[in-house]
Amino acid sequence: MNDVTSTSFGLVIAFFLPGLAAFYSLCYWSSPIDQLFKTFLTTESNVGLFLLVVAAAVIIGLQITLVRWLLFEIWLCRSKKLEPSFFKKLSTDEKYLIAFRAVVDEHYRYHQFWGGICIVIPVLVVGWLRESWNTLTLWQIVLTIIVFISGELLTGWAAASAYQLYSTRAKEILHGGE
Repeated sequence: MNDVTSTSFGLVIAFFLPGLAAFYSLCYWSSPIDQLFKTFLTTESNVGLFLLVVAAAVIIGLQITLVRWLLFEIWLCRSKKLEPSFFKKLSTDEKYLIAFRAVVDEHYRYHQFWGGICIVIPVLVVGWLRESWNTLTLWQIVLTIIVFISGELLTGWAAASAYQLYSTRAKEILHGGE
């Protein structure tokens, strides 16, 4: 049961939460989505709307995964990539599979979350600034931009670090750290 709980939690943080954050950030760009979320957060909401929001969040989360994969795994962290031959041991001994799954749950899922959020943050912040521009003072705008850049850099660093930890630990498990 622990595996199911750990894996389920990992999938929620890897796909659903970035997707939900991205879906919400679209409120600043689309009036129908803004209205949908306003309804969703009231007592007028129903099971159908709940399922629509969940499904949309998962779909968007999966699409974000494509961009995250290209940005982090193909471009930024390409030197840490796991070779396909590394995975051969997973089919020969269950202890390798169990250890590898733990590494995925403990590092890769967090990489997926932070990488996805790194992609969502600009959409959210630029949308919020666009909507709030006329009501903000110059200092609020400057502070928002500083916090945005700091948050983006920190989140990107966390995503890359988590991927590197995942890669390093997986290599240690599968090939003795080669």
